[in-house]
Amino acid sequence: METILSVIIALSAIIMIITVALTESKQAGLGMLSGEESSLWGEHRGTSEKEIKNRIIIISSVVFVVALLILAAK
Repeated sequence: METILSVIIALSAIIMIITVALTESKQAGLGMLSGEESSLWGEHRGTSEKEIKNRIIIISSVVFVVALLILAAK
């Protein structure tokens, strides 16, 4: 059980790090590594790339915290 939780923690941490590094910011920073200044991705469906990345960050952080709490409780 501890091994599974450790793997879940590691995967969620990696997902958070990659998603945060690729998230575009209001200023030039790590988000500008993709080379695109603007993106029309998902504009017509009401969901933008930034909103999807924000959801990924929130979900992976919740999974990370829950797995840590379960692992600490053991």
